[in-house]
Amino acid sequence: MKPDFRKVRIVYVGARIVGRRCLQALLQAGAHIAGLLYLDESKAGITVAHCAFDDLVRDYRLNARPFTTLHDPEILTWTQKCRPDVGMVIGVSQLIGKELLAAPRQGFIGMHPTLLPEGRGRAPIPWTLIKGLERTGVSLFWCSPEADTGDMLLQEAVPVHYEDTAGVLGARTDDVAARLLVQSLPLLASGHPPRIPQDNDRATVWPRRQPEDGLLDWSWSPRRIYDWVRALSHPYPGAFTLVDNRKLFIWACRESQDRRRATPGTVIDVLPHGVLVACGEGTVLLTSLQWEQDQAVPDAMASLPVGSRLGRPT
Repeated sequence: MKPDFRKVRIVYVGARIVGRRCLQALLQAGAHIAGLLYLDESKAGITVAHCAFDDLVRDYRLNARPFTTLHDPEILTWTQKCRPDVGMVIGVSQLIGKELLAAPRQGFIGMHPTLLPEGRGRAPIPWTLIKGLERTGVSLFWCSPEADTGDMLLQEAVPVHYEDTAGVLGARTDDVAARLLVQSLPLLASGHPPRIPQDNDRATVWPRRQPEDGLLDWSWSPRRIYDWVRALSHPYPGAFTLVDNRKLFIWACRESQDRRRATPGTVIDVLPHGVLVACGEGTVLLTSLQWEQDQAVPDAMASLPVGSRLGRPT
């Protein structure tokens, strides 16, 4: 007789769309969520892909409370009172301290959307696209005091398609993460879930990204510019260039076969379907533009006449 995973008491720590998506899948599968910690609304403005958990709390009558920092002593006390067998932390960038890690009997499970040990660190979805990778993955691992270094529980490769933007790839990895967490439930109930050490000799670490890191370099190739733009599109802060010290966001573009040449960053043509700009080894067609603090995207197209120079502050 298989152990009943519904008896496994889970404390779930969640934020962002992925945290909600995974929690919803667990609840629908019948998992026992003994307690939910969700990111406080005060952090909404600085959290990529923030979303609310209120309806899940209400519909499933969850024992829940918000948090701003996981290092609050009250969070530790609250978690201990939940008497968890296992913890899950999904979509949260804060590291868990040693005392909180020890609160669940089996420990905490984390999720990272790469094939660990490759791609440890921050901004895994943007970095996957910036690097032009054709494959990434989802890794469930046992949390340790250091980021993304714990033993593996489950892992699955995920394809990356040429047309993928950050939002599209993120949704794909979110779906895989939700499925793997549900798949982990009977393993946790068995009392002997996998704990496979990572190969540190293969580890790579990707650095944190800030909004100001989105600045384009027009000397790059069309493919590199395309990857840069799709990597930083919604829900991320966006790739941008400067036009006379004014910030212009580029939300979508594509590689162009137009062979006209000009100084990189020069507007070569304004077409009905986009603005053609010279770059280091060819041209790119910018198809979705927005001036900073201006929602009128079509106006941005009209305000870039032929001969305009992008990326050159005055």
